[in-house]
Amino acid sequence: MDDQLKTSLLSRIEQLQDAWEVKWKEAEQRIFDIVEPLLSDGGYQVSYKQRKVGDSGFDISAIREETDDLLPYTLAVEYKHYKKPVGLDVVNAAIGAAITQRINRVILITSSRFTKDALELATRDLPLDLELFGFEELKAWVDRIDVDDQNDTREIQQILSFVSRRFAELVAKNPRCLDELEWRDLERLLSEVFDAIGFSVELTPGSKDGGKDLILQCEVDGNHCTYIVEVKHWRSGSRVGKDATRDFLNVIVHEGHNGGLYLSTYGYTNTAFESLSEIERRTLRFGDEEKIVSLCKTYYKLRSGIWSPPSKLTDVLFDGTE
Repeated sequence: MDDQLKTSLLSRIEQLQDAWEVKWKEAEQRIFDIVEPLLSDGGYQVSYKQRKVGDSGFDISAIREETDDLLPYTLAVEYKHYKKPVGLDVVNAAIGAAITQRINRVILITSSRFTKDALELATRDLPLDLELFGFEELKAWVDRIDVDDQNDTREIQQILSFVSRRFAELVAKNPRCLDELEWRDLERLLSEVFDAIGFSVELTPGSKDGGKDLILQCEVDGNHCTYIVEVKHWRSGSRVGKDATRDFLNVIVHEGHNGGLYLSTYGYTNTAFESLSEIERRTLRFGDEEKIVSLCKTYYKLRSGIWSPPSKLTDVLFDGTE
């Protein structure tokens, strides 16, 4: 959830909180407009069905389909546009409807407040998850999702950065540690290394990366330049052939990069370079395990304070390549 959407949702809650003259049907629609992006952000498919007075059921239903990590989960939201407190009878009716429909979690929202008995019921051991929200709790939901997502993402990035630093230091000391790394670990390691050296680095997604693993940016002789890096770390020990090198060159040319570096831990076949011209060989450079280890050693020296990056970062990028 971005800041703009967060601000918009909080504004909608404030508007509904002050709109006592709004009819219940319009109020339910407004609640859906608030709750739908919150649930969608959590991976739910959300639907809204405006019911008639006296109908049993819920205003909003949502389902999160089964994934590799999570089981299917159903959720329902009911809004009570009341001036009087919402009592035990309403809460019990919602619990009964949820059990009948095999719903895992129910959120009851009211424009007023809940009675003491209703609040006490929500604290008991029930056959489903029950939450009772006023407008303040609804605002807290908006704030919590945004903050939690940012904090979790930041913590994951910090952990991955720390692990990548340790991997780079271990490879610098013992090149055989490369054999224990998975391909994505090596990509993250190199991202950390190039960033420390002084490049602006973008690590592309693990799949559908467009034929490049890293995008590096830097200034060369006063000009802004971009270089791309492709990393092949096949645990099978296979070598890179001419089709792969030609495909990578095509990415450089078609996307207008200034050059590229191909890194293959297990080297290249005898025919990998045979179709490349001298000009193309200057645009596309090749490195193997030795180059990767050299980059890690440079990183280790940098972290130890005994090496400083040169003014021309491409000297580090292409040094020791073919």
